[in-house]
Amino acid sequence: MPEQHPDGRELSSYLDGALRVRRTEAIARHVEACPACARELAALRRVSAALASQQEVEPRPGWLPRVREQVAAGARPGSTARIRLRLRLRLAGGIAAVAVGLVGVGLWLVPPPAAPVTFQDEVRQHLVQMSNPLSDQTSYVVEVRYP
Repeated sequence: MPEQHPDGRELSSYLDGALRVRRTEAIARHVEACPACARELAALRRVSAALASQQEVEPRPGWLPRVREQVAAGARPGSTARIRLRLRLRLAGGIAAVAVGLVGVGLWLVPPPAAPVTFQDEVRQHLVQMSNPLSDQTSYVVEVRYP
């Protein structure tokens, strides 16, 4: 059985006999071994049979002049508004994804904040430096006042 299932378009092309011989044979073998693809192909066959049994419908008389008048008046199909809305939403989604990605990269590149240094840490640091006087030629005076 092939690693990948044929998609709906490929099964439809298989049903229509529009594939090359080698691909047709490969899909036939796959459908025999794969119950899910066999069910999908059977569903496609039922849809194809139902569509073939439908009668052809003639448009109403005078439909073409009405459409021409509407186009001349500047009418646009309602579906273009949905298409434009989908395109705008995709663009907004893409911009949002890029913005989130940039923020993520920015947060990844920012160095972590320095840990706060307590008074005890400062005293320890000075005591270490005082115990090794050759490391630094300066002298330190540590004055601790308690309330």
